[in-house]
Amino acid sequence: MKSIISASRRTDIPAFYPEWFLRRLNEGFAYVRQPYGGRISRVSLKPDAISCITFWSKNFAPLISQLERVALITQNLFFHFTITGITKDIEGKTPPLSEAVHDYIFLSKRYAPDRLIWRFDPICITDKLPFEHYEELFSKIAGKLHGHCSTCYISFAQKYKKVLVAFEKYCDHTLAEINVEMQKEYASRLGRIAEKNGIRLHACCNDHLISGTVRKGSCINSQSLSRVFDDRSINSSSAPTRKQCACTKSIDIGAYDTCPHGCLYCYANANKEKAQKSFQYIHSDMNGLGFHVEEEMKEKDLLRSSLFPLN
Repeated sequence: MKSIISASRRTDIPAFYPEWFLRRLNEGFAYVRQPYGGRISRVSLKPDAISCITFWSKNFAPLISQLERVALITQNLFFHFTITGITKDIEGKTPPLSEAVHDYIFLSKRYAPDRLIWRFDPICITDKLPFEHYEELFSKIAGKLHGHCSTCYISFAQKYKKVLVAFEKYCDHTLAEINVEMQKEYASRLGRIAEKNGIRLHACCNDHLISGTVRKGSCINSQSLSRVFDDRSINSSSAPTRKQCACTKSIDIGAYDTCPHGCLYCYANANKEKAQKSFQYIHSDMNGLGFHVEEEMKEKDLLRSSLFPLN
């Protein structure tokens, strides 16, 4: 069974590590260190081993210039493009809204609207940024993407401990308390705006938001990917990554604590300093993102017992 490659939920590979990714594609494999336990796995990136590559990014510009090189390996590409327009004190190094919209439309025209998902998430309602602020932003972006976007995913910011610490340390915003009923009302309002712009709104791991205008999301969905790429061999095994997740099994080749965007709501970084340090350390010659497995280590037991067999 061919694999769905995720690049990546754990970091922003298109924005910060496109050369590393292309090197891995050309060599046909990548090593991945499992987040819990540290076990190292070798993942095949050969054309006959992968069904598609699903990218996740807030900035596809660095990868766009390299798409011809990616196409030499596979043309089955799917894109999760996060565009929120959130202020820089919360979302850090993301590109200007106009540039992100331009790149989204470029990708939509190059591939097809059904190969992209616009992610307007998470929605970070604070004491200074009420829902109406996000409603206005959503309407603005949806209008610009009209005709180029078929699907949008939303969620509300989760108050993880490290997220609360980040907000307290790096900005003067306080995450607001938004109860379930308010979230449902807000999502419904966004759903009506989405419908007016020909966009289907989905909730990611927020089943309480599902209504007449909001569907349940499945970020990596084997049925959708099989239809888009006309490929019935795509792995259809269910593999939720958290509560209420409806995703199909995929192999993520990224690493936590490596994304220097600096988004305060991020669950993938311990803190901004650690992520920035990792970014400065990583180079494209590494065969794992943030580490390198030497030739003489490849037959060690930690690789033999990995989740994915050596190729």
